[in-house]
Amino acid sequence: MKGLFMPAGAALMVGACCACYAQQMPDVSCRLQNYALTPGNEVQVVILRDPSGEQEARFDLTHGAALVSLRYRGQELLYGHSVGANVQMYQIRHGKELELKGLNPFWSAFNPDQGEPSMDVPSTVAGVACHGREWMNAFAMMVDAGADNSFQRQPLLGIWKGQLSGHFPPGYTTRYAIETQASWMANPGRTPSYYLRLDQTVVNVGDTDAGTMHWLLFGTVPWKFGHWAAAPGGCTEKIPCRSSATPVISAGRYQDAADTQGVAVVVPTTGWATDRIYLSGGGDPIGDAPEELKRDFGVTLTHALPGGAGIEFQWYLCAGSWDEAQAFATKMKTGH
Repeated sequence: MKGLFMPAGAALMVGACCACYAQQMPDVSCRLQNYALTPGNEVQVVILRDPSGEQEARFDLTHGAALVSLRYRGQELLYGHSVGANVQMYQIRHGKELELKGLNPFWSAFNPDQGEPSMDVPSTVAGVACHGREWMNAFAMMVDAGADNSFQRQPLLGIWKGQLSGHFPPGYTTRYAIETQASWMANPGRTPSYYLRLDQTVVNVGDTDAGTMHWLLFGTVPWKFGHWAAAPGGCTEKIPCRSSATPVISAGRYQDAADTQGVAVVVPTTGWATDRIYLSGGGDPIGDAPEELKRDFGVTLTHALPGGAGIEFQWYLCAGSWDEAQAFATKMKTGH
């Protein structure tokens, strides 16, 4: 077989075209670290650091790029042995569907989740990009973290590292994709200098509407953060608030009664356009151990997501004092 021959002029033309159309490769590399969730269980995380050097945030690339750690002046504010801050949805179904007849509504609930695994199958991260330690963008598929997953129509078996879920019941993935952009926003108050901002988009890539679901934007703190704060405090599950009347809602957990050492989540609500917003994690006793308080805290909102539709939202992790977080929330609400 004769080899291919290219005239010299053609070679110059190809080289010129490449020069014309080639773009400079962007630097999107991330600062990575192997992070031990528990002894012998390491995950790879992306590290962001605020411009003042006071805070470090770590995002778990094994579990949906969820925030696993937030450190302020060297102190860990989140429970770093599992998901530290997470987007979770759930829908309690009541047996109206044929496949749910006779099933317990709790055990057959639908739970799309960013950070918690589905029978050891995590939310697969498809890609990540960073700008130094200031900004991160990641894309993942949410899994069904339900207790007895998954009572979905045409369910998708979970895949991790090229292998199907081998558990019984097996792990399942969902048709919900989540994109996370993490960055630092200057705090107009005194301290800390910055707050962590999460811009997230969730898209239902399927063709069916799962109906209205509860969306949890929450954090999990160490056990010693026993003091809970919230505003407005009257937004409860039994008496929820409306987004039209509650443009910003926040909740926090603190080590001291004065609420000076801890972390809060601040959530703008206008884009949700919902009449059900309520606070989560008010310190209710757990089971037979009344001295133990819930570590979860955050906000729950209801929203439907039809097939092919998406929702974009923002929320903030505010380290430091509750007063500073509330001043930030007030400025966001008033625009001043």
